[in-house]
Amino acid sequence: MENAPVPQRWLNRLLISRQESLEEYELADLILVESEKAADTFRVLGFHNEKLYSMPQGVDINRFQPGVSPPLFRAVFVGALIKRKGVHTLIEAWKKLKLPNAELWLAGYPHEEILPYLSGLPANVKVLGFTKDVENIYRVGSVHVFPSTLEGSAKTTYEAAACGLAQITTREAGDVVVDGLNGVVIPPNDVDALTRAIQFLYNRPDLVRLYGADGRERVVKHFTWEHFRERVLGAYRLAIARPNRKENMIGE
Repeated sequence: MENAPVPQRWLNRLLISRQESLEEYELADLILVESEKAADTFRVLGFHNEKLYSMPQGVDINRFQPGVSPPLFRAVFVGALIKRKGVHTLIEAWKKLKLPNAELWLAGYPHEEILPYLSGLPANVKVLGFTKDVENIYRVGSVHVFPSTLEGSAKTTYEAAACGLAQITTREAGDVVVDGLNGVVIPPNDVDALTRAIQFLYNRPDLVRLYGADGRERVVKHFTWEHFRERVLGAYRLAIARPNRKENMIGE
């Protein structure tokens, strides 16, 4: 590494091997996890629950507020248009449905890998590109669809819930959406499951409104930035209260 050109040396110092990461996890007093799915990735490696500390994100409930329900069924996706977030699965499901009086809005920068899926889209699909004021997108939607395959805890699910949207998402996207309470949770990479979920909510406008209201209530009760700050303080208090591991090792 020392003989490499300077830019490569800087890059090499930033690269952390998986083994180094695991060693750091072993040395940590607590591992902060954003969701149950994230916690599972540590459990399969042998980490016990007492070392895992739940640390979901927060959302600004003053900025992200419910809007007025649109006169048609409008599904919105907010995030980078990449395969990892399931955009291609959503497009395929939407093409199969052919819903009347419905729209799909895709708000996010389209990466090269998704461009082939954006050709020949139905007329009721709008690709908005990167959108700075995303709250304005949520506030004119009916449902937020986010079929991510790998996320941890997607901030878009917090934002959409705060804006009073019913949601269709995956367990991989986090714990904001509870199946049957404020949305529908489906497996990732499952076009048929996503198709059924969209059709299910399309047929039930009253349930869409109920899910949206419950989603807003859940965020206000559990996922504001004040809640996040309390969780951060709780993590520090717990870590400080635990015996110093290094001192224990020396004593042994």
